[in-house]
Amino acid sequence: MKRLHKIAALPGIFTLVFGLQTATANAQAQMVPSKHAPKSAVVTGKSTPMAYGFTRLASGLQYKVIAHGKGTRKPEMGDHIELNIHLHVKDSVIFDSRKMNNNKPVPLPITAPKFKGDPMEGFMLLVEGDSAVMRLPVDSLRKTGAQLQPWMKDGQVIEYDVRLVSVRSEAEDKKIKEEAEAKQKTIDEDQLQGYFKKNNINPLKTASGLYYTVSAPGNGENAHSGQKLSVNYTGTLLNGQKFDSNVDSTFHHTTPFELEIGKGHVIKGWDEGLMLLKKGSKATLYIPSTLAYGSQDRSPQIPANSILVFDVEILDIQSPPPPPVKRDPSDQAKTDDSLIQAYLSKNNIKATKTPSGLYYSMTQKGLGPLAKSGNKVSMNYTGKTLDGKMFDSNTDPSKGHVQPFGFTLGIGQVIKGWDEGVQLLNMGSKATFFIPSALAYGEKGAGGAIPPNAVLMFDVEVLGIDK
Repeated sequence: MKRLHKIAALPGIFTLVFGLQTATANAQAQMVPSKHAPKSAVVTGKSTPMAYGFTRLASGLQYKVIAHGKGTRKPEMGDHIELNIHLHVKDSVIFDSRKMNNNKPVPLPITAPKFKGDPMEGFMLLVEGDSAVMRLPVDSLRKTGAQLQPWMKDGQVIEYDVRLVSVRSEAEDKKIKEEAEAKQKTIDEDQLQGYFKKNNINPLKTASGLYYTVSAPGNGENAHSGQKLSVNYTGTLLNGQKFDSNVDSTFHHTTPFELEIGKGHVIKGWDEGLMLLKKGSKATLYIPSTLAYGSQDRSPQIPANSILVFDVEILDIQSPPPPPVKRDPSDQAKTDDSLIQAYLSKNNIKATKTPSGLYYSMTQKGLGPLAKSGNKVSMNYTGKTLDGKMFDSNTDPSKGHVQPFGFTLGIGQVIKGWDEGVQLLNMGSKATFFIPSALAYGEKGAGGAIPPNAVLMFDVEVLGIDK
């Protein structure tokens, strides 16, 4: 159910270019956890004049001011701007604020450029009232890892036709919004009181300005933050116009709506209102615009500053599972060691223990020097928990990746038990590692397959060592 979700400052198709989404999936990521997020790229350097009045910045962004405004203020880091923007590749329009935002400029916070050619750099060269054209080659944007539209081809140019409408500091922006919100609260309150009087409704009111009535009290305790709720709902405007429902088949989604309450995943009026209710409760929430979508048009059905009325029913409330118990690392190490020793004894396995707590058993000796940090190694492996459940393998077709696994040894691309254990092996070696949880995935585990504090076993074979 989309209409309840919080909306971003910019429509989603616009954020395609300003909020890059990179693919990080890896078929063998279970063994290669990512540790470092990419840093923002801040562009510097000289600009270069080009044909047709364009200037190319060192970052690769091309820009040209086509009409100068009367303002003198340029946006700085942390400022908030509003701009009209027409984003297109040739005649294919990606975003047009005048058409898609009811002829209103779109708001945008000024942040550090996140990639070379980020138009954010160009915005900071304008003053209020300036109109400009900015260009960025599609292939330059593709190199950043952006998920582009399928029809965008290398060699084409993404063009931004922009007009900077306003520039405000964070403090100025906050003050203007607070003043507008206070004014709107008064308007909403007058409209709600008129509605209640006309319809002979006597609702309860919360400190935030939310009104509600309860037609069925339900049982048990009120919902609270962090719980998962299953809800039926119907939403209307004050004039009775229905804009969404999961119990009316005309809206084409008649399954219960599930959400985690109190986490900001839905509008404020829902986060607050549902925590006033119990399992089985039926109620009506009268949500002022400041607790809904505010001054933004959510859709043609929900204009800016709309008061929303929701009939809701709480079908179910589920509490999240308790977090794993944190144990003293030394206690966990002792537990892991006991588990490994018991397993080795039960299965009559002779293994060698390293100072870190890793156990290993050689099943086939290899040839040549041992692998060392910095070597690129190629491996076959099968991983299991101590109860014998296989969670990954590159030799079992059921896991869907039967090619050798390659990585650079000793630089943290794999779990600690692997970085240590593989350096005990040489070309052709076969061994079994018994890895305590501290050298594997620790108290967090890894998905549903590897629980918290799990001791892992790996049958491994060294296929290649490349310096």
